Amino acid sequence: MNNYVRHLIRRAATGTLIATLGLSACAVAPANGTHGDKDESGMFADGKEDRWDYRNDPSRFDGELNYHLEDLPLEGRADREAWPSTYWPTYEDSINHRWQQDELSPAEKYDRAFNGWEPGEEFMELRPFDRNRPAPTDSWDPEYYEQLGPLASLISNQMGNKGDRDIAVRTGGLPDVDADDGEWATETWFGLCHAWVPASMLEERPERAVTHNGVTFEVGDMEALLIAAYNRAPADMIGGRCNLGNDDDNKVERDEQGRATATECRDTNPGSFHVIMSNYLGIMNRPYAEDRTYDYQVWNQPVVAFEVTKMEKIDVAKANELLTVDGDEYIYNPDAESLYEVHASTTYITESSASTTPADASRFERTDNYTYILEIDAEGKIIGGEWFGRSQANLPDFLWSPSRIERSSVRNLDIGQVRMLVQMSREPEVPDVPGDVIEVLGQANVAIPDNDAAGAKSTAVVNESAEVGSVQVEVAIGHTYIGDLTVTLHHGDHERVVHNREGGGQDDLRKTFNVAGFTGADAAGDWVLEVVDSAGRDVGTIEGWTLRITPEGDGGTDPGDGGGTTDGGSFAGHGNMPIPDNDDGGITSVAEVAAGTTGTTTQIALNITHPYVGDLVIALTSPTGQQWILQERTGGNADDINRTFALDPAPEGALEGDWKLGVSDRAGRDTGTLNSWSLNIR
Repeated sequence: MNNYVRHLIRRAATGTLIATLGLSACAVAPANGTHGDKDESGMFADGKEDRWDYRNDPSRFDGELNYHLEDLPLEGRADREAWPSTYWPTYEDSINHRWQQDELSPAEKYDRAFNGWEPGEEFMELRPFDRNRPAPTDSWDPEYYEQLGPLASLISNQMGNKGDRDIAVRTGGLPDVDADDGEWATETWFGLCHAWVPASMLEERPERAVTHNGVTFEVGDMEALLIAAYNRAPADMIGGRCNLGNDDDNKVERDEQGRATATECRDTNPGSFHVIMSNYLGIMNRPYAEDRTYDYQVWNQPVVAFEVTKMEKIDVAKANELLTVDGDEYIYNPDAESLYEVHASTTYITESSASTTPADASRFERTDNYTYILEIDAEGKIIGGEWFGRSQANLPDFLWSPSRIERSSVRNLDIGQVRMLVQMSREPEVPDVPGDVIEVLGQANVAIPDNDAAGAKSTAVVNESAEVGSVQVEVAIGHTYIGDLTVTLHHGDHERVVHNREGGGQDDLRKTFNVAGFTGADAAGDWVLEVVDSAGRDVGTIEGWTLRITPEGDGGTDPGDGGGTTDGGSFAGHGNMPIPDNDDGGITSVAEVAAGTTGTTTQIALNITHPYVGDLVIALTSPTGQQWILQERTGGNADDINRTFALDPAPEGALEGDWKLGVSDRAGRDTGTLNSWSLNIR
């Protein structure tokens, strides 16, 4: 069955609701749901005000969840860590904030690199609005906003501080406490945390600054652009948003047991919470998202780990004691056959600041502790629960699980271009080629035929004779799905694959490669860059490419032929390999690391299409026999693997030689393909 069709059927069968996270605040309420049928007294028909209802039903989350308490693990951690970043506060103008003071904002940089915007000569003298500056209106220049490019203008007007600017204009600088404009339009907690969370969970993070079209994007700039692109991300959600605070005019009312009287202020139901927490983090090893504050402020965080520190079966008397209920009957759920007292903790990632280097995620981990009672039916399944103790006023307001997007929700911002920048930042830096370099340009503007093994060929002609030492190729290939492409360099009897169907759905391949295997050849003659598109639908063009040859004796050595060492490199393995179904032997793909390669950091970039990744076992073996298990039947029914794994512990011994990636499918029904993989050494 087509995986997309299965996905739709699964959603229809479970009643899963796709919500969309929206604009303006650091978070947004979940999509509307129902809370059951009330009788004439206003109580639910079964007498329980917050019975496990539609809004709290865990089946609204994607995946086949296990509800049996005895099957659920007591701890777990996501395989893929979320990355910390700022939530780009609205009052600071969101991602149009100049976080590096005199440098352009992330939105301004994007406009200059991709949207054809050029700032005027006096533009950098204009002052953006800052409500923390002195009050007079002459502390900022309205002309600044008139000269912004298309993305920065949209961000500022629709997601930024335009409301505060309008108030400043009307009031002469500051809100007038005695007039309608008695406060700023945006609170300091408004921002993009609802967009940061899915971006950090689903997108590779940038690792260093890159320059594109003459614009330098720092790590913080690329994070900002990824986050903005997720401003409206599809998500599965459970729980209702509590829109009440703690002040007298907007207070959370509580009954004599300490429970909030408003149902939406005492969910997420703890039974739902336990099912999602233990299934996602413990069985699937996937993160999920939460609004960790139950009141009207919304602070979304990625949840990456959990631990149950106490799980004890209790009787009704003990449950009533914990819940401060009189009587010898359990009044909350008549279908509960047994009760458990649970103490659990979750680990989440909190916000950082924009930076020129990636923030260490471990430094931004925080822990929340919860206490609750689980209600179990006669089959041993979790059917609900009740918070007790401090958790009645410190509970996650709602839980959600976002989906990866292929198109930005913000106009004038192409997430494919941002992903290209991120990919560039994750590749090893290519050092300058020393010596007397021979540099020639290849034929430009060659169309790449779609899904055609013949491919496209562009030739660069070298007219002088010299013994090749090292070769560098800089390519500019426009294409809407670079995972379709194989790029090979040919010269005489030599050929080397420089790009082997990596990058998935990212747009455009603009990269410089150090190419091994040509040492000792005569540089004179035709050098051919061949680009083959091996899948339908997406098309592109060889826009241009540059060949740089360092002759032997001018500092050029070819690590592929043992003539010296090279600091790192990217080495592609064989791709486009079908994975046999329910076969322990699986497939083996080889990547050859050039002789003399050195480095201190080794990563595996892996792209696998498969509709049930929990079937897969993936192992990597080095030339010395050292092995790493990258995945061992984790991830449940999640689709596809497109991520980078760091090798821990670090490889021992020489790096050169054949590295073998083994992929096996250990269950029937679902099949997939090893699209591409590469060993990246730095």
